[in-house]
Amino acid sequence: MRILPLLPFLLLTLLATLSSNAESPLSFDSLKKSVTVEANALKTTVPYTFENTSKNTVTISRWDSACSCLNARIKGSKMTYKPGEKGEIRIDFELGSFSGTQAKTVMLWTEKDSAASPSIILTAAVTIPTLFEISPKSLVWDMNDTKEPKTFKIKVHDDKPINISNHNGTNDTFPYTIKTIKEGWEYEITVTPSDVSTPSIGMIKINTDSKIKRYQRQQAFVYVRTKKK
Repeated sequence: MRILPLLPFLLLTLLATLSSNAESPLSFDSLKKSVTVEANALKTTVPYTFENTSKNTVTISRWDSACSCLNARIKGSKMTYKPGEKGEIRIDFELGSFSGTQAKTVMLWTEKDSAASPSIILTAAVTIPTLFEISPKSLVWDMNDTKEPKTFKIKVHDDKPINISNHNGTNDTFPYTIKTIKEGWEYEITVTPSDVSTPSIGMIKINTDSKIKRYQRQQAFVYVRTKKK
């Protein structure tokens, strides 16, 4: 059962990080788990088993996460555990368009925890193979600096080629050229901003012929930012 916390989430996360899992009466097989999924996976489940190692009955009262991509399920919907009883919590991760390694946390409260300090923090690190890699993720220019060209490098890490079928920019301030290094395997996108006098943001949208949905639409971001002092 998910109940929203009483405090703003960022403050809650900070306080939760400072809380000690050793204070929890529930002992878990592991608080941090890593899994690798197939490139076309849409969902994965990470199980965590635990035991009530205290001398008192313990009730799990609620859970929360910063990411709507996560859902927690307690096996048998059992919320209360007597001393020595064991249970299992499964974290369902909706993978969506994620790629690479995504680390997410789920916080659980027992009935005796304060609203700001969950005694249990579970972390799941899920690795989704990056078959279509854009590096870097974004190009940044400082305001009133030189309008030098900068380049995205695109590499395909699949056993089959992935071709760029279409592309377009969302902001005319960032004209670009695309160069094919090796068709289906390697490309470069060079961006030269026409104006760096004011902050601005843009995106280059890339469509591919990948058979895997998460790699059919990709994005590369471009910014002109206020120069740091």
